[in-house]
Amino acid sequence: MSRLPLDGIRIADFCWGLSGPYSMEWLSLLGAEVIHIETSTRPGMGRLPDTPNQSPGFNNLNYGKKSITINLQTEKGVELAKKLIMVSDIVTDSFAYGVMERRGLGYEELRKLKPDIIVFSKNTMGSYGRERHMFGWGTAVISYAGLAAVTGYEDDGLPQMMGGTWPDYTIGGYSPFTILAALYHRNKTGEGMFIDYSMCEGVITMIPEAIMDYTMNGRIATPRGNTDERMAPHGVYRCQGEDKWIAITVRNDEEWMSLCQVSGHQEWLTDERFADLYSRKANHQELDKLVETWTVQHTAQEVTEVLQGAGIPAGAVHTVGELVMDRHLWETGHFREITHPEIGPRPHPALPLRLSAVPDLNYRYAPLVGEHNQYVFGELLGMSGEEIEQLVGEMVIA
Repeated sequence: MSRLPLDGIRIADFCWGLSGPYSMEWLSLLGAEVIHIETSTRPGMGRLPDTPNQSPGFNNLNYGKKSITINLQTEKGVELAKKLIMVSDIVTDSFAYGVMERRGLGYEELRKLKPDIIVFSKNTMGSYGRERHMFGWGTAVISYAGLAAVTGYEDDGLPQMMGGTWPDYTIGGYSPFTILAALYHRNKTGEGMFIDYSMCEGVITMIPEAIMDYTMNGRIATPRGNTDERMAPHGVYRCQGEDKWIAITVRNDEEWMSLCQVSGHQEWLTDERFADLYSRKANHQELDKLVETWTVQHTAQEVTEVLQGAGIPAGAVHTVGELVMDRHLWETGHFREITHPEIGPRPHPALPLRLSAVPDLNYRYAPLVGEHNQYVFGELLGMSGEEIEQLVGEMVIA
């Protein structure tokens, strides 16, 4: 494999859950040696209790990493972790506020061991402010950050959660850039850095229009379903087949005229209810019903081709199964087959990027529990076999 951008960078990774591991997966695929610290006695989120090495969630978030097992409930375990940190460039965690500090692994303690260490800490509310002790899953983050209040259907106005674990992966994709910036700073100055990342604040940046509308106009945004303030028709419409849909966006009068023409419904052009954008917005429910009388007679792919051909943004709503079988995504390399020693070859989603100067990224299977104990403790830290066996017997390496 050709040299990767982050070759030579070592990360002592304490992250768990979804967002943290996804962030470190980006860095691992770019060549960093990510050493994931876990314990086999208390498998973290993503590891299934009975088959920890065969867990789809864990395997999908930990390509190319190494795994070691340290019991951080013991003093010797903490000291062992510190030895690894002293030969690392970066330390990462996604625990609740105060967890690393209580273990003696907070930034102020670690910078005494290694002054140029970069520490990345991500949690629900960050490490500062009166709510820093608050913790919770993505639902708590979405709710506190106001996203749930603007998500849902306009008819009932009830706040809704986003489908899937959307904030985790979005924030997880943002985070590596802060670490790269800290690395750049260290290379320029020799200084380490503490990166405090609040998931809540990250989600708040995703609703800038709602915040600015309130600060400038005093309006509080409410759920509006699939409608848009400045476009109509705008929504998801049923197509031919069971549970088949298409998303359509009409941005202006020109596109509205094109939609009427390619759908064979020129009579909509003379309907006063849809004479201009203001009228279409005021009568969007009636308009949506009419549009669906056309889309339901065709497959989502047929409607997509017709509208895209007319310059109208449209796209079929894919199921997960359709995504995995999509020829385009396989051709671009987004899906790839990775062979795991226990579950064999399986298709996996890749990072949404390609680097022209790098033939391929570090798509090695996710590590087995403790797979790299001998390498890390023996080769990196220089411990003898007897020392390692003693710590295994004392349940420090466990």
